[in-house]
Amino acid sequence: MNISLLLLLAALLSSPACAAVSSRESDRDHCPVTQPAADAFVPPQPWPEEPPDPSRFWYGEPGLWTALPLSGEWAQLAEWDKFLMWSEEFDVHEDETPDFVVSARRLDGKASDFHSEETKNAYHPRWHWAMLTGAHVARPGCWRFDVTYKDQTLDFVVWVPAP
Repeated sequence: MNISLLLLLAALLSSPACAAVSSRESDRDHCPVTQPAADAFVPPQPWPEEPPDPSRFWYGEPGLWTALPLSGEWAQLAEWDKFLMWSEEFDVHEDETPDFVVSARRLDGKASDFHSEETKNAYHPRWHWAMLTGAHVARPGCWRFDVTYKDQTLDFVVWVPAP
């Protein structure tokens, strides 16, 4: 291989585009995604023992919980996804638009703001009443979410891969 070709290859591999790809792949390994606890949370009745999606696990306490991906990756948040939360304190007859707050920050770099929509309620016969908002993160990466509802708080970390 001639020296010009080697220099060109070295320049390409050290370019910001290649560095960004390799750092994103290695960042996933360093993202402290929330995993199921050894003593798994089981929601109180009437909610089911298992979350609606078998690729997820319940995470939280009776005052506030959600269903997180077992893989630690929440790919759909890079585009837009439903963000469901449950609480034994939520009564749709008293509060049709629950006042829960979701904030997020990227742990592995700079990012634009996190966006969530107006909160609403949702119902399904298998998983009963839930609180709902639409959510979107501006950039892929390692994200920590903090959710507050009444006097309850819940935080967790997920990896959001590039779409």
